[in-house]
Amino acid sequence: MRTGKSDYKIIRVTPTLDTTEAYAVGDVAFVATEIPNAVIGNGGCSKIVNAYLMDQDRDAYILQAIFTEKNTALGTINATANISDADMEAIGLCGVSFFQYDTASTTHIDQVTVIKQQSLSGASESVEPMLIQAADDSTSVYVSGIISTGTPTFAAADDLDLILHIER
Repeated sequence: MRTGKSDYKIIRVTPTLDTTEAYAVGDVAFVATEIPNAVIGNGGCSKIVNAYLMDQDRDAYILQAIFTEKNTALGTINATANISDADMEAIGLCGVSFFQYDTASTTHIDQVTVIKQQSLSGASESVEPMLIQAADDSTSVYVSGIISTGTPTFAAADDLDLILHIER
């Protein structure tokens, strides 16, 4: 459905983090966080053309971003992911990308780090757009985070922002 407006949208989401202790490899960085109006119409499909992670604490880690149709936690924040095979299949996995703090796709602006989305196979590979789809009764998609490397300790519960460039 075309509205006469741009078919592109920048959506910013701020997941909630744990600030009590350092995360470990394999820990859930943040549980399913809603990306509101990610698609047009219930059950619609959109394309993430690009994505950025803004870290307001400049921690050193790699974060996997898992995009899903449903709002189901992969586990408890700052604990090892422990979702069952059946639940993982039921949440409607759309795709995965990662954000790596120490690559050419990263910039530092004072005390903030901005990291560009990267391919799962490596930072030197171009990232293809990723399709995301909402559940049949929703226009929202969800993103969860898992720490792949590093042991970040976030200073504030809102230290991360995901900036998603979406074509709808």
